[in-house]
Amino acid sequence: MSRRASYALAFYVAAAFVATWPLARGLGRDVPWDLGDSVLNMWILSWDCEQIARILGGEFSRIATFFDANIFYPAPLALAYSEHLVPQALQILPVYVMTGNPILCYNLLFLSTFALSGLGMYLLVRELTGNGAAGLVAGLLFAFAPYRLAQSGHLQLLSSQWMPFCLFGLARYFRTGRRLPLGGAAAALAAQSLSSGYYLLFFTPFAVGFALWQLAQEARWRSRRVWMDLTGAALLVALVTVPFLLPYAALRRQTPAVRTLTEAYRFSADVYAYATVSAEQGIWGRLMQAYPKAEGELFPGMAPVLLALVGLILWRGSRREPVASTPGSAPRARTWLAWLCGALAVAHGVAAVATLLLRRIVIDTGLFSVRMSNVTQLLLRAGVAFVLLLAVSPVARARTAAFMRERGFFLVGLLLAVWLSFGPIPQSLGRPVEIAAPYRLLFEYVPGFDGLRVPARFAMVALCMLAVLAGYGAAVLSRGRLGRAALAATAAFGLLESTRVPYIVNGMFPLRDFNTPEARVYPPSRAPAVYHELARQPANTVVIELPLGPPDFDLRAMYYSTVHWRPVVNGYSGFYPPHYSRLMTALSEVPRHPGLSLQALAAIGATHLVLHAGAYRDDEGAATAAVLRNAGAVELFRDGSDVLFRLPR
Repeated sequence: MSRRASYALAFYVAAAFVATWPLARGLGRDVPWDLGDSVLNMWILSWDCEQIARILGGEFSRIATFFDANIFYPAPLALAYSEHLVPQALQILPVYVMTGNPILCYNLLFLSTFALSGLGMYLLVRELTGNGAAGLVAGLLFAFAPYRLAQSGHLQLLSSQWMPFCLFGLARYFRTGRRLPLGGAAAALAAQSLSSGYYLLFFTPFAVGFALWQLAQEARWRSRRVWMDLTGAALLVALVTVPFLLPYAALRRQTPAVRTLTEAYRFSADVYAYATVSAEQGIWGRLMQAYPKAEGELFPGMAPVLLALVGLILWRGSRREPVASTPGSAPRARTWLAWLCGALAVAHGVAAVATLLLRRIVIDTGLFSVRMSNVTQLLLRAGVAFVLLLAVSPVARARTAAFMRERGFFLVGLLLAVWLSFGPIPQSLGRPVEIAAPYRLLFEYVPGFDGLRVPARFAMVALCMLAVLAGYGAAVLSRGRLGRAALAATAAFGLLESTRVPYIVNGMFPLRDFNTPEARVYPPSRAPAVYHELARQPANTVVIELPLGPPDFDLRAMYYSTVHWRPVVNGYSGFYPPHYSRLMTALSEVPRHPGLSLQALAAIGATHLVLHAGAYRDDEGAATAAVLRNAGAVELFRDGSDVLFRLPR
């Protein structure tokens, strides 16, 4: 890595510490944002690191059982109910082996997603524009986009850093012809695909599209060497990625691990999601609340949008296209026709955007009325007018070619990613809009898309494209008299509009039916004593914890299983095994239905039970303990309100 890239990385690391303060004061004990999916991911990372360390130590049999994680006993392939996070685990494996602290490892990964996202975008934009300052700003805007604040609890979504690295490697390969950058691009694409199942399906087509776009711009279609290189890179990515997909395919054959169209509709982006930001954000939290909904806080920030507009309008590349002219009277006629076609294209484009926002527009002049509701028709008409403009105007063709050569892919990619984020039934303020829904075709015909719940997460791909365009704008801005000062001010504002000060750590929500547990989880060395006692039980111990079902308690049961690594009946994940809902019902009110509860305990095969009596309200915890004792359970250990029982066989 060059010295300037090292300085850029140091800058992003410092910015990550500042933007997430006071997390840095408790790297080994505090969890960023909340104790929800973050706790799930800490357990996943711990499981991965344990398995990888043992495999590297010579226990190769663990390769075959890697996905048979210790939760949801007795369900097989339990790791495949969620993301496997193997690339992230490899990143922190040395730290985990040395410290055994999942919280520290998670926090280092969490911070690295910001720093590496910034570095990757810096390298990409510097490569495309030749401007390091523009790259630095673009990296900051991508690494600290407001959307990331809303996704702070989802490490797999924050792990988008390999997107710009992949595009950088491809751009570098086509400009130099060297295979090393292509190998880096393939490695980055494999890492991105394995870091998140969403990005495997959402980003990979854009990476392929970028390679083809570069192929066209560099006029390398007929180069056998290039096609051989690209094929080899694709095979390398497939070779690394496919083995990790097989357990998910096996689980899909065993259980209906798919999402419904209703779920995809519910978690699609509303048109107004891009004017909605997390309520926790400092500057825009109260102002940008156009349409709050789950997974609908997609506001990209004012700084990148304004810079992208500057880049789209004012960027002038190093290469100029010759503009043809036609002698005689033809140019004037063509000019008027070109202006007409251009005006029609712009008018229909503006009408399409307005209709997308308002759903229906009626203009009544008294003599006639115009009704617009079908966005697809308006876009098609705009497209036809633009094609006619290109046909009659050499100037338009030349300028379009120049635009497409450098910025075109990123604008098209941005618009396509936003469109796909609208999901199977696009909505504006919660009501359907008449516009084609390409995501529905993906959901119905492309394997894997029916396993994804949140189309709105295409927003991260859109942010990647937007950051590149913002980089072009930053390059334009840097050429002015006060260019560096303007860039510094823009970068500072971009950072401010994407952060919350102080950053939330150990967040919790009150529970309705149970006492809320302590707003903290501890490293395994400081875990509650009952888990250390479990570690001393026989190796064939199978544990169940009560309460079972509420995520706050199931997550703690999973996380603290890292102390003993015994099979655990409890679990929390993106999907659940078929038996789990029945078990939740049977154990929801043990004192009221003791027969049903005891029968469920016997059927599931648990040998030991941890009762968190303090989690229950009134005297339900004591009543549950009494039912267990009357059934022959033996109390082995007690620590406060935590009681360990050996269940009768």
